[in-house]
Amino acid sequence: MADTEKSKSNILLTIWTNTENILYKVLFNRFTLIAFYAFWFLFGVLVLRKTQNAITAVRYVKTHGESVSLSSIEQSREFADLIKTLDKKFPRPPAIFLLNQYALNMTDNFLCNTGTLEGVHERFIFVTLDTVARDTIRKRWPEIQQFHWPTPSLYKPFSFAEGAYQTIYLLRSNLALALIKKGKSFWMMQQDTFWRKNIFDMNYEDNMEYDAIFDQLGSEEESSMRKEWVNGANFFIRANNDTQLFFERMSEKLAHWYTPDMGIMIQQCHTWKKPVCAYIPHNVVYSWEWMFTEQKDPPYLMQLDCETDGGSKLMQLGRYGFHFVNQDGSCNEQKVSIAKAKMENGTVEVKMTKTLPSWGRLQFKAYWYIVDYMLWTPIIGEYLKPYLAMIGFILMITI
Repeated sequence: MADTEKSKSNILLTIWTNTENILYKVLFNRFTLIAFYAFWFLFGVLVLRKTQNAITAVRYVKTHGESVSLSSIEQSREFADLIKTLDKKFPRPPAIFLLNQYALNMTDNFLCNTGTLEGVHERFIFVTLDTVARDTIRKRWPEIQQFHWPTPSLYKPFSFAEGAYQTIYLLRSNLALALIKKGKSFWMMQQDTFWRKNIFDMNYEDNMEYDAIFDQLGSEEESSMRKEWVNGANFFIRANNDTQLFFERMSEKLAHWYTPDMGIMIQQCHTWKKPVCAYIPHNVVYSWEWMFTEQKDPPYLMQLDCETDGGSKLMQLGRYGFHFVNQDGSCNEQKVSIAKAKMENGTVEVKMTKTLPSWGRLQFKAYWYIVDYMLWTPIIGEYLKPYLAMIGFILMITI
């Protein structure tokens, strides 16, 4: 009798165990199926969103392109005045920066940083896109030259990969082309950059072995897949027929394609024999990725471009120790010195406990990881290298 009861108990236990296993398998399979469909649904939504954003951005550029066209610049009194200023006050090539009123805080922070370096501000020319930016810079930094180009399509704040973002780079390309046609060599630079030292001391514009020299992505490691990929934030262009053609083609593409300007620069530098492109070493100019390396060989310039939202960028940079404006608007030179010292000592604080990673930086890190593996692929990667960045806006479906 006891054996019978024990046998019944074992049978019931076996049935329960089997039922439980089946239930787990059903639930797991159902969860897997739901996760599978949810992933592709989300992916499809992001693709549709990106498609709409691309169409909107290209339409925006086509609608407002005339206001930043080459002909409008060349035929303007403002450009004629700029050329006179260059002839009279700039024995060395100028550094060109663009801004509207929503970039004033970042610009002020940048000028506080660079104001500690002798003679740097004398090389700057600011392209102010609205009267607020013009008047503020004129009042706050009267010694800095301006090229005022009021552009209603660029009056509002904008972020990475939007139509206005494309438009401002079309303006930059056309302005570069107008300067080249007048025989003026120049630097193009951006304000979201920390200057530890004066890059002009390197005398890159005196080296006649190349026609253009660009900052670059990736790292100085030989294994870096993005070495000699143009970053496009800080570069020098020598005026000649080859660089004129370079920017003519770039303006044509920016006017019609949904693509980052640096992607076009990469494609043309890697597939054209002329102009001769060179690359600034990483120990002179590095992107924000330097902070997440071992922080050795601190660069002269570090571009702090890891944020896609201009409104939160300065706040994020403050967490890293790169905010130099006091509450009363004055410059805090001590903070500039501290930031320089931290770079030189390799002690820029980037730990998660102190500076939570922003959404913008997380996205960039993820996309660079994907890009590195695509470029690492044998044969295919080498073929993709000149062209992959041109479809960067399209591939970055979360932005």
